[in-house]
Amino acid sequence: MPLLEREFLDYISKKIFPGNAPPELQHWTFTERFYPNNYSLKNTEIAKGLEKMQGKYNPSGINQHIKEVIEKIYREFQDELAQDGITEEKLNLGNYKGKPGRKTSSTARPWEIIYEWLWNQKYYRWLPDYIWENWKQKAQTNLDWIQFCPHSEDYSSKGMKIPPALPKESLPINTPLNLKINLDTPGSYLLLFNRGRDSQGNITKYLVTPSKAFAPSYQIVEKTTSIPLQNAICKDIQFDTVSTEEYIGIVINNPLDLPWLNPDSHNPIVEWEGKELEQVWEQLRSQDNWQVFYQNFDVISFNNG
Repeated sequence: MPLLEREFLDYISKKIFPGNAPPELQHWTFTERFYPNNYSLKNTEIAKGLEKMQGKYNPSGINQHIKEVIEKIYREFQDELAQDGITEEKLNLGNYKGKPGRKTSSTARPWEIIYEWLWNQKYYRWLPDYIWENWKQKAQTNLDWIQFCPHSEDYSSKGMKIPPALPKESLPINTPLNLKINLDTPGSYLLLFNRGRDSQGNITKYLVTPSKAFAPSYQIVEKTTSIPLQNAICKDIQFDTVSTEEYIGIVINNPLDLPWLNPDSHNPIVEWEGKELEQVWEQLRSQDNWQVFYQNFDVISFNNG
């Protein structure tokens, strides 16, 4: 089982089976019935496989175990499921018991509804935080790899001195800034992800490099790079609200083969989601000696102290 899928099932399992000793029969049923490679298998096939693997599993009880698992998932994620239009009635729970008889081919069974929700919705909500925290834990503790400096109009000229870095502890709101990248790896490539908040309190997730907005090329040419690059759409970087801005930089030897990494003037900056991070995660498996860096900055309003 791929790592991300295994970690996701483990996360859901811990949510619906809290404690150190989850009910074995329900736990086994959950793990096998909702594993992606088993989607096309019938419940009876899942049950026979579990009987063979676990010995004491009774195939005749699988439908009841599936129902119990669905009830636990519904109780744990009820609000989230409701927001996605999945109700007790659709799952035949509570007072909405299913009528006897065979369902038509066009009617999704409760386990199929939960399966689709888990892997097409919940998975991609869980994924960004999991990958972000995983990279963050692996990140090198080089505090100087990324710094903010006062914006300099003159830096576009070759050979001009970059302004000194601002204190890491705080960045000024609504102030033109440049981002200084210090990585002595010429010829390599830098994927720079940002996560912060906008003035409405929404979480923002931007790919800084590569992007038409800030850095159309993500190849590292010199030891010190000032962003935005000369040919970028934006001339500086500004933050319009008090926030904590996080940055993860991934240095790779070769560019990744992902269409959304090709900057587009009609989409000057990519707003990344779980699918994008998953694609990077998978392609990094074929990269040798890639490095990850992390840093965060507090954006404050000096006028308010």
